[in-house]
Amino acid sequence: MNNFEKILLTVFFVELFVGGGGRLIDFGFLSIRQVLFIGLMLTFLYRIISQKAYRNLEVNTFFRLNPVSVGIYLLIGWFAISSIIGYLNGNALSDIITDFLRVSFFAAFFPLAYYISEKRFSKQRIITILKYSAFAVALFTVLIALLGKTVFSGNFQPYKMFLLSLMGDDLLFRPSYSVFYKSHFYVFVGLVLSLNAVLTKKFSMVDILNLILCPISIFWSETRGFLFALMVSVLMIMIIDIIIMSTPVKGFSGKIKAIFQNKQLVKKSIILLIITVSVPFLYQYMTLERFEKSSVEAGSDEINDTSASVRVDYLLYSKDLLLDHPEYLVWGKGYGTEIAGRVTGIETSFLDILVEQGGIGLAFWLFLCLLVYSNYYFSFRRGGSLQTSDISLLGIFMGVLLLTNINPFINNPIGIIFFLIVLVLSRHTREQTV
Repeated sequence: MNNFEKILLTVFFVELFVGGGGRLIDFGFLSIRQVLFIGLMLTFLYRIISQKAYRNLEVNTFFRLNPVSVGIYLLIGWFAISSIIGYLNGNALSDIITDFLRVSFFAAFFPLAYYISEKRFSKQRIITILKYSAFAVALFTVLIALLGKTVFSGNFQPYKMFLLSLMGDDLLFRPSYSVFYKSHFYVFVGLVLSLNAVLTKKFSMVDILNLILCPISIFWSETRGFLFALMVSVLMIMIIDIIIMSTPVKGFSGKIKAIFQNKQLVKKSIILLIITVSVPFLYQYMTLERFEKSSVEAGSDEINDTSASVRVDYLLYSKDLLLDHPEYLVWGKGYGTEIAGRVTGIETSFLDILVEQGGIGLAFWLFLCLLVYSNYYFSFRRGGSLQTSDISLLGIFMGVLLLTNINPFINNPIGIIFFLIVLVLSRHTREQTV
């Protein structure tokens, strides 16, 4: 791996982690994220061609067949079929192209499968970039919200319009003058990584800073899906820790005794349980902050949770569509499908996948999700050790699977690349113990 490739991959990850929706800089009809994606693919192809590594499976990952790569091929192939189905169903071509381009980032699996390794672009390097990126986004969003709540609270609209002129629709302002930024996804990821690092006493200064700023940033984003994702993630981390610690011990009573004798595990589990218990209270507070003002202005005594009602509308519309056309349950209605008036991807990702790609497409997605856990489980059963970062990623990924059905991430570039990183790392972990 040469310096150009290292710089390109670093810029690719930094832009993904901090660049919101990826359109902060445009090159004509291409965004900076699309340019970097194309650049990554072309650079990788150039390496294969220049080294004549057509049959070298270490380099040419296009021909390195394993369950993960086969799953990626099946999924990309089904994306193409879903595009054709959408066209045959009369969906707008522009909407079909938009949907396809969003998921085309799955092709980045092949260069990432080569570049991500301890001797090229290591896991620790990616996690370090991610943590610093999470800190940068958290600091940025906290400052925006803090200024909005204090200095510009009396004249908020010009302040809001100025920021929107710079950032576009990547920023979403709340009635409480808080702000949501699309890169908040990686603030959540960075928070869990740093939290587990601190609890296992394997942390750096950026982990401490993330534990201070990231919760404030997420709290002020008023995005309740992150609370549920955090709850699931920390519970998953606790469960994995307990399984790893108790597996070598024989007998159920012996396992229970060993768990309670491990003081560090008990302390860590108590802290994680406290975080879990706090979620319902934080959820209620976020709901009031986000919707109480608009409900009062509308003259209602009850909180009008429009966010939840919109998701119910998507669910009911999809149910009617699938029941009226049972064949869509098999192969979907295709890309570009309108769901309750929206064509660019609804908030409930797996429902969106089911409607557009059918049960076949959803099965391919779930197969790849399952491989993340099966790869790590295979390694663990063969005597492999899971690092703190591996446990964190497994917990985070479980949280993401919940989050993406509340706030859509996994079927757009922001979540897809994270999905691919975890897939690649899980596969490498499995291969090291074969």
